[in-house]
Amino acid sequence: MPSLVDTDPIEGHTAKSFDTALSELRLHLVSMGGLAIDQVASSMRALLDGDESLARLVLSRESLINDFERTIDREAFRLIALHQPVAGDLRMAKAASRIVVELERVGDEAKKIARFAMRLAGGEPQGPVRAVARFLRNMANLTAGMLREAVRALDEANTDLAHGVTSRDAELDEEFAAALRQLLTLAMQDQRFLGATIDTVFALKGLERIGDHAKNIAEQVVFVASGEDLRHLNQHKEG
Repeated sequence: MPSLVDTDPIEGHTAKSFDTALSELRLHLVSMGGLAIDQVASSMRALLDGDESLARLVLSRESLINDFERTIDREAFRLIALHQPVAGDLRMAKAASRIVVELERVGDEAKKIARFAMRLAGGEPQGPVRAVARFLRNMANLTAGMLREAVRALDEANTDLAHGVTSRDAELDEEFAAALRQLLTLAMQDQRFLGATIDTVFALKGLERIGDHAKNIAEQVVFVASGEDLRHLNQHKEG
């Protein structure tokens, strides 16, 4: 007996093609996220352990971050232009374009930290880094954890994980403020460390920004799932 609903083979092929494209987009985002996480962890190990070779490795992989950015941008554009997705699928394509920017900026911060590690290996005073090593290590663990959970939330479309990421931002801010107080005390005691102290402040600030990028990624996961744009909600609260 013939089916009461005719199935258009072209429509079925198009739907399958769209599903494949969407899966590849998500896979590339998660892969880029994994690389960004490793870049942050490696740059911080290079800084805290004085590992010049590890810092060089971080710098050498910057091009891979840029390659991911170009690929994902192209895939997101093609997804919207060719398939004209709606609802959650359209939000996923839009979120991908935002998430890739956040991950690229994470890569930039890791690169800056790796360059600082290179300068330390080249003879820049290590006093400021040693003075706040505990804070640097704590912030590195926090940011890596936030990034890891944000990427996992993206991979699993898990809004509970995403909300957990945003809730840890205050803890990171507290660590940053405490480290700045410690560095200010050091700078007042010994002017010779001024240049290295400024570099250390930038490293701490870089970690804080990485936490912000992780939070922004988590907010995009919520946007994809529910359509709720937490960016505008948070801006309204801050205002």
